[in-house]
Amino acid sequence: MIIKHAVLHILDKDAGHLVTSQGELQLGQSGIHEYLENMVAKLEQGDVKTGQLVATDYLAGYIDANNELSFADKTGQLAEKFFETIAAAEEIPAGDVLSFEYSEGPDDYFALLKLNFVPRYAHNVEYQDDVMVNNLVLNQAILPAGSQRPDEGIIVNLMTGEYMLTEKRYLVDGHRVNNFSERFLELSPEDSNKVQLTEVKKAVKTVADKYDVPLHEAFAKAQESVFEQISDSEILNVKDVSAKVFEQNIAAREDFQRVIAEKEVEPEITIANPAKYEKKFAVQRFKLDSGIEISIPTTIFHDKSKVEIINNPDGSLSLILKDIESIMNKFNG
Repeated sequence: MIIKHAVLHILDKDAGHLVTSQGELQLGQSGIHEYLENMVAKLEQGDVKTGQLVATDYLAGYIDANNELSFADKTGQLAEKFFETIAAAEEIPAGDVLSFEYSEGPDDYFALLKLNFVPRYAHNVEYQDDVMVNNLVLNQAILPAGSQRPDEGIIVNLMTGEYMLTEKRYLVDGHRVNNFSERFLELSPEDSNKVQLTEVKKAVKTVADKYDVPLHEAFAKAQESVFEQISDSEILNVKDVSAKVFEQNIAAREDFQRVIAEKEVEPEITIANPAKYEKKFAVQRFKLDSGIEISIPTTIFHDKSKVEIINNPDGSLSLILKDIESIMNKFNG
């Protein structure tokens, strides 16, 4: 990563004022480059929303190459609007706005991250009646460590206009809203993959309940379908999920498509971070009413030479694990 410009503006809403920087960060300072690089990595690894910036968007006017303002001035104007949207919202914490432009590979990017203040104690050396005393002082304006993911931020590919965004919902004027995307950036990104997959899961449950398909079976097949698809590509075909779960039940598959349409889930979901979700869905986790919890790799769940779930005559289920050569107890000590 090559960082070209970086500016830090202070949104001190608790004190009631905005402090915009007139100059850029000194990128030669020890740890600055690593801090910015870590922040980008953390945002990219999170549960992001995606979208496409167009020329008429509010943000586009500031990051356009034809904008003749200095980087400090144009990001300062962005910070002014951001401050206006959070000033009266008690639930939104104070923080700094870190804006920077960088290149990675053949592309250039613009990033704007809100770094919320974190209260931390620090030592302070004082003299009381000519006696040196080491005291603790609470600093209310410590920035998060580079290992922490920013709560709000956007990264825009300046070559394509594609962006990824992360945010939290806050209570503003009595309503819980996405302040960062809606009120500040005036964008309407797609739902995050987490939200989209949750809606798919709800649709599976709704249709499985209607057609008396055991939930453990329906969820296992749905998870298997998701895992198989994102192992091969970044696109999840929702119709293929229903085909896996409900197989030859045409009515159930049609009902599933209707429920998905009602929930406004796209027929094809682009997975922004496929490695994350591939890892998440690589294991099936079950909790039995006896209190037993078990994890089974998705790749072998339907291999009856390894695992089998049997319906007993009395209505109970038996889970049989086969072909076991050794057992390891992962002692949590």
